[in-house]
Amino acid sequence: MYRLDYTNLDMQQVNGIVASGGAPVCASQLCEDLAGKTLKIVTDKLPVEGPVLEYSFDSATQLTVKENGGAPAACAYGALSLKNMVLFSHMVPGTKRGYAVAYNAKTSVATVFEMWFIDDSVNIADAAGGELKAADVPGLQPFICREVQRQCYTGYVEIPGKAPPEQRDKLSLRLENSMILWKEDRGKKRLTTYTSNAFTTFVEIGTPESGDVLTFVSDLLQVNDTTYIHCFGEVEYSGRLSVEVLDISGVKKVGVTMGIDENDEFEYVMYRGKGKFLGRYASFSDFNDRGDQHSDFAKKRLDFSVKGARQSYRPSIMAKKISEQELRELAKDPIISDSDRILREYGENFPIPNVPADTDYCVGKKVAFRGDDGYCVEMEFKTMTQLAYRVGDDAEWHDEIYHPVEIDDDLIILGFYRTGSFPPAALFFAIDFNNGCATCLEFKIGTKYELTDVDTNYHFGCIKADGVAAQRIFRHGFTSELLGRAFTRTWNDNMTSMHIYNSPRSYSWTITNNGEPGTPAYRAGGYVWSSPCDYIKLRDNVYVMNWVQQKWDGLQGLFCMNLKTMHDSGFTLAVHTDGRFLYFKSQGCLSRPAGYIDLSGVYELTNYDTKA
Repeated sequence: MYRLDYTNLDMQQVNGIVASGGAPVCASQLCEDLAGKTLKIVTDKLPVEGPVLEYSFDSATQLTVKENGGAPAACAYGALSLKNMVLFSHMVPGTKRGYAVAYNAKTSVATVFEMWFIDDSVNIADAAGGELKAADVPGLQPFICREVQRQCYTGYVEIPGKAPPEQRDKLSLRLENSMILWKEDRGKKRLTTYTSNAFTTFVEIGTPESGDVLTFVSDLLQVNDTTYIHCFGEVEYSGRLSVEVLDISGVKKVGVTMGIDENDEFEYVMYRGKGKFLGRYASFSDFNDRGDQHSDFAKKRLDFSVKGARQSYRPSIMAKKISEQELRELAKDPIISDSDRILREYGENFPIPNVPADTDYCVGKKVAFRGDDGYCVEMEFKTMTQLAYRVGDDAEWHDEIYHPVEIDDDLIILGFYRTGSFPPAALFFAIDFNNGCATCLEFKIGTKYELTDVDTNYHFGCIKADGVAAQRIFRHGFTSELLGRAFTRTWNDNMTSMHIYNSPRSYSWTITNNGEPGTPAYRAGGYVWSSPCDYIKLRDNVYVMNWVQQKWDGLQGLFCMNLKTMHDSGFTLAVHTDGRFLYFKSQGCLSRPAGYIDLSGVYELTNYDTKA
């Protein structure tokens, strides 16, 4: 999962690849609507001063362009039409720049996306004073050479003797959490969720990565009630940039992609798509928040007057890469369920007020877990928070702090860190004292990919305990029953997230921006990312969801959800993103249902019912 690695190209390599670029190719017939016409596009001056572009379309494939009154340049182009909209795109000869223009022939409104590969390698860490603290660095371009940058300019087509139109295409939340399954003429099949006006998630159906929910930074602009402009950059992946015009009523689109593909070849392609509108999840923006501007939260982090500035998660530079020796040092002094210590020693506030209360259900019990794969753990529960355990029938006993929650009647979940372990490890159990079924998740920090990624081994079995008759056949197991569901989760007074389960083994989350309801741009454009995960069914309406933030800090998170009580409980094992400490802690949240979309026709669900 999430191991989509791309060559770290330098500028010389990028220059050589992009030099091969010409006109965009297209599997469908390009339109001829612009042939013989001239257009003068005047763009607005804020937040970044845009260009004046004068076009003469000599034919259906050749044009001449002047930028800001400069010398004319002849180049090839491609165009596709959709209702009143024409999307055309071209490179600027002799440069690594290009344009994609969405032109409304009915209103004379035009939105221009300038697209370019950066001209200089920028060491962000050095420029930021040697230490990067956030996902975005105002005033600095990303240092990823293969990544296509963009700037969106709104504007209009100048018509002599006629006043400029007052209308402009604007950022919008009107498509928030809509889901469409697209089929494109270039062979792609994409499950797309328009999570905000600043982020979009995709699942590439029918590919080796099918099942991975990928998150891309986006611009989503509204033309009218049925037409939108969607620009998305594959930040943290290939770096390609796409611009699309969407017709929501007819569920059709046209688009263009520019960038460097998986084979390190220049990709410049236009395409058509036909889709199926699957539905919408709930939206939690303020009733008066139309999303026509960036959120207050984003504007505090970013200087949008800097050309190319955009909201994005940049996991590759957010989390510190640590060595094995550093991990060994951290493992000597882990922080176990001690938020006060984290605040006192490291200044990090990890409030967990919504964790359910510990239960005394297990006190005095002796339980032996027997996994069907032979994995065995014995536990003796001395108090409500102290236990002794051993892994294997002949192993030594160890004392640990544990946290037990009765998530449903006679169904206990508990977790504890294995003090002295290396790689650092923890155990989670879900034990049903009604039928003896039990599940153990064995967590270890460190994989062959990243030292901070958490690896999970799943053990399904039963328990031996006084008064419990263990099942012979029935077990907990992986499930697809949560597919298509969405929930909000309130972790504390300052943080709520929305989880969308739009893949059998992956999901996305939107972090709700801080702010006061009723204020302008309260929540528009919440930050979005995604992770691989697994879903386990314990009982009807009771599930475990376990995820790892791969391609980021490697954090493991787990919670057990009871759809009757909507009070979730679980555990987190992780190395802090800045590498200062290792911790294991309880977590909990108050949940709300946020909608359901039937995805049964999108995936072959039987492939996901049992973990390979």
